[in-house]
Amino acid sequence: MAAAGNMAFLTMLSLFPFIIFLVALSGFLGQTERGLEAITFLFSVLPPEVSEVIDGPIKGIIANTGPRILTGSILFAVWTAALGVEAARDALIKAFGRQNANAAWIRRLESLAIIIFGAISVILAMSIQVLGPPLLLAAANHIPDFVSGGVEAIWSYLSLLVSPALILLGLYAMFLSLTPRKVEKASRLPGTLLSLAVLLATAKGLSVYLKYVDNYDVTYGSLAGVVILQLFCFFVSIGFVIGAELNASYTVANKRDRHIETKQSSGAEAGASNTD
Repeated sequence: MAAAGNMAFLTMLSLFPFIIFLVALSGFLGQTERGLEAITFLFSVLPPEVSEVIDGPIKGIIANTGPRILTGSILFAVWTAALGVEAARDALIKAFGRQNANAAWIRRLESLAIIIFGAISVILAMSIQVLGPPLLLAAANHIPDFVSGGVEAIWSYLSLLVSPALILLGLYAMFLSLTPRKVEKASRLPGTLLSLAVLLATAKGLSVYLKYVDNYDVTYGSLAGVVILQLFCFFVSIGFVIGAELNASYTVANKRDRHIETKQSSGAEAGASNTD
């Protein structure tokens, strides 16, 4: 619970700096529209009530962030956004054991690289999504018998898979890049699937709750949306922390199984040698 709370707080702290960096980077790459679509996608899993609360600050960020990237404010935004990555890494280090962790300065440089690479990946993913329909249309023109006029139908079905697939890839990339390097043959897929299930269940659960409970703002007033966003980050962080522990458990179990197989193989070879 403490690890999830720390991760949720640092996620909230680094959220808007990451948006600043994403807007600046998309402008620098000449992909401003893709950057805005990426921001929309990032908040598509949130309940509408929460999205409305942070919509104003996000619009202010978009309006005041220029395309220049090499400025002190943008560098500070990248540094702050890396704090959220460090919180996720700390959960994995606790799960796999601190003896497997690299030096702190190496971890921080890796976190900065992950933020930059992640922002570029999100922009590219949005670009691919935009290019999807024209590519299918071109395929329909060249191979009419294969597609036979179902371009829009095909893309509509594929679009339903885009959001979960991108979230799944993003979570797997986090487990892949943040798991301590010294751990041999670490498992990552079980924790990724669990984290994805918790994230989707949390988003759906909060939406249902806010739909049928109309007095959730009595306690926190105008800050209710912010508190709900914090709760969303907290529950998702719990899923990530449990996913990290699940990966560590699978890794230990697989290592134990390999050790047993090695001993049995060695024993069988020794028995065959004695027989000879």
